[in-house]
Amino acid sequence: MPPKSLLALALLAILMLFSHGVTTLGSPQPLNGTGGSFSLKLIVNHQPAHYDLASLQRAKDQVKCRIKHQILPTSNEIRPFMCPPADMVYAVMVGVGTQTGFQNYQLALDMAVGLSWIQCWPCRPCRPQLSPVFDPTKSPTFQYISGNNGVWCRAPYRALPNGACGFRIAYRHTPEVSGYLARDTFSFPTRNNDFVPLEGIFFGCAHQTEGFDTHGALAGLLGLGIGVVGRPPTAFTKQVLPGHGGRFSYCPFVPGMSTYSYFRFGNDIPSNPPPNVSRQSTPVLAPLQNSEAYYIQLVGVSVGGSRVTRVTHHFFRRNAHGTGGCAIDIGTQMTAFVHSAYVYIEEAVLQHLRRHGAHIVQVEGHTCVRQPAPHQDVLPSMTLHFVNRSWLRIMPDQVFMKLVHGGHQYRCLGFVSDSDRTIIGAMQQINHRFIFDLRDTTPIMSFNPEDCHLDAAGS
Repeated sequence: MPPKSLLALALLAILMLFSHGVTTLGSPQPLNGTGGSFSLKLIVNHQPAHYDLASLQRAKDQVKCRIKHQILPTSNEIRPFMCPPADMVYAVMVGVGTQTGFQNYQLALDMAVGLSWIQCWPCRPCRPQLSPVFDPTKSPTFQYISGNNGVWCRAPYRALPNGACGFRIAYRHTPEVSGYLARDTFSFPTRNNDFVPLEGIFFGCAHQTEGFDTHGALAGLLGLGIGVVGRPPTAFTKQVLPGHGGRFSYCPFVPGMSTYSYFRFGNDIPSNPPPNVSRQSTPVLAPLQNSEAYYIQLVGVSVGGSRVTRVTHHFFRRNAHGTGGCAIDIGTQMTAFVHSAYVYIEEAVLQHLRRHGAHIVQVEGHTCVRQPAPHQDVLPSMTLHFVNRSWLRIMPDQVFMKLVHGGHQYRCLGFVSDSDRTIIGAMQQINHRFIFDLRDTTPIMSFNPEDCHLDAAGS
């Protein structure tokens, strides 16, 4: 019998076994058991000590893919596109299932999608991951969502002939991740090494995961999208925030500086920044009709403390059709600037480097500085200016990426030029705490510099 037929029979057997658990639930139910706050361990799945040309190009290609297929608004389709994870992936530790079905999983963070998903048995193929693949038959609290559920099983999900509610995510034109919409208990570790459950979390139980790069550890991803009006509220944030303070926060650390920090919700978020540090804020724009991304208003850029005068807010304006604009996403490895602004920003960087006597070279199309540099001040910082006179300073180590090529060491400009829009990626968020407050009509993003590797020590 062909493998596809065997898989179909196995899935049918699971659905028959759980026919009593196919739920027709309506509106989301309040989550319980956490007292308004909880935290997930934030880890870096992989990060090399330095890039080679191939990994640097992969990082830049991942940024462009995410902008084209995940950050840009799409039609209200069943098959949203998905990009492979980058070499460096920030992930969280989440427990899924109960009793003998419980396993602790690494899930990649993604602020541009509205559905969390994990590999489920039977899988075709089963991608290598740190923990055993989730087996729905072993978790008594697992439930498939009925295809007749009008609240949850609607676009971008769809009813299937077997009575379940299906989801499908595609990369380019090839089916990538597909399976069934389900719900089960998600758990997170407490400070005394126990687990506190969040019951009835909706997620995708993926039985086909062709092409998804797990790095040998990832079981899937945690969808943190802002929520689109008219779509089912399946994003993890939309499910947990109404009962947990309406806020979430993360503090990405330098890879290798710490084992983990925390992705925090509600009252677990630090009330104040570190001593002698100011916390700034800027509004988050209303969601686009078909994009889960978090958009903020970037109005200018400085290089080495000097404003790039030709780069104005017009370059970053999001128009009525949803094109343009500036998004922020920890799931995108590095920052991209819209090309019209990038050319002026890159020239300002080059002028700074020339003034400081740097040895500028082009390495296979990448703008780089030959190492070792004459002195530390050669590499400039960069400042992103937002509305409300708030600003985010990016240190030189996050402006330039380490590259080794042909036996030589370089520091290469760690940004991407893109034709569509600007996105602030994970590398340029390092050592800053970001707090997203979604309680009000106008959501707010607050942020402050912080030694993020100390986050775990202070928990």
